[in-house]
Amino acid sequence: MPNFRLQEQGTVAAKSDTFVKEKSALNRAAESLRKRVGDSKEYEVVSETAGEELKKPVFENWLWSAEYNDALYLEGELIKQYQDKSLEDAISGEVVSNDQGECYSISTSCTSNFKLMPYQESRQHVISDLKVLSGIGPVGEQALKRKGYKTVEDLKRHPRWKKQAVDYMKIVDNKEVDSIQKWLWQRLPKSHPLLHYLAGFCRDQDFAIIDIETLGLSERPIILLGIAKPTKDHICTSQFLLRDIGDEPGAIWALVSQLEPNLSFITFNGRSFDIPYIKQRLAYYGLDAPLDNPHFDVLHFTRRALNHKLPDCRLDTVEKYIGIKRDINIPGALVPHFYETYLRTKNVGPLVPIVEHNKQDLLTLGSLFSKLYEEWNLDR
Repeated sequence: MPNFRLQEQGTVAAKSDTFVKEKSALNRAAESLRKRVGDSKEYEVVSETAGEELKKPVFENWLWSAEYNDALYLEGELIKQYQDKSLEDAISGEVVSNDQGECYSISTSCTSNFKLMPYQESRQHVISDLKVLSGIGPVGEQALKRKGYKTVEDLKRHPRWKKQAVDYMKIVDNKEVDSIQKWLWQRLPKSHPLLHYLAGFCRDQDFAIIDIETLGLSERPIILLGIAKPTKDHICTSQFLLRDIGDEPGAIWALVSQLEPNLSFITFNGRSFDIPYIKQRLAYYGLDAPLDNPHFDVLHFTRRALNHKLPDCRLDTVEKYIGIKRDINIPGALVPHFYETYLRTKNVGPLVPIVEHNKQDLLTLGSLFSKLYEEWNLDR
């Protein structure tokens, strides 16, 4: 008779050995990153005297000399204020652990003005543009509307467009946000208001606002991952901070564990930066997670709605336009500098504005997402 106890013990031992090897690999990866973290700068300080001569891409990392000097002064004051203070003294939170390691978790709940368009209004917008069907352009749309085909739903009785209309209305009526979004992406620019109105097919609690802070623009550690989940009247934020570079896999996994398949992402340039960056860092540690949720990238909508009204569409510029003022802030370009100061000095002071910067980004994204509906109304 086979000795099942010995077999079971052997299986447990094998699993334990695999776990030890995986953790060892993660530790080696983290140590490699520690050695790569340096003082390289990925931003440019620009004098205000440059004035109108400054012509730079929106997402090139640059900052005015005045805000740079203000940030360095703030850093010095924080180092004095938090000398010999612990992380817990500086930032309320707790150490959390998961299968991939540990990190420092910070949670808050704030009142929120995050609002969506009502479903019926959103549905009407999504089906009123006949150009969502392949083969119908602006001229064809006007001709069809003159004949009484006011919506895609009306085209279900049209001899030529019936099949496409039936297929489209099926996913619309089933509220298949992911499928509708992919359909619209094939026919419309990603900045089109219809893709924004599509959010009305979701409930408030079906969103995850995501923003990350990194030590550079590519292939360097993520040092803070933030997620905000709106509810009816509040928005709950969770931030996962690295106490040291070795916390990165645990922090990433803490975020990923909150991203249920039913959630739609809201980001600011997240389709090009945040989500691909998270996937890159997961791959670095030999980890994988599905991050293919429906995705509303607010940058696209912001550029379409506000580009003609603002000098640029950086988030801090947009904040001023919609009336948001930060109590404590550092430019995003200086987040790596502040974190490297923390690593070098072991003083937790520079972490305070990093965490606050990330949290405010999350809250601003929620406000901006709702505010943009007013911009579409103004532009009609």
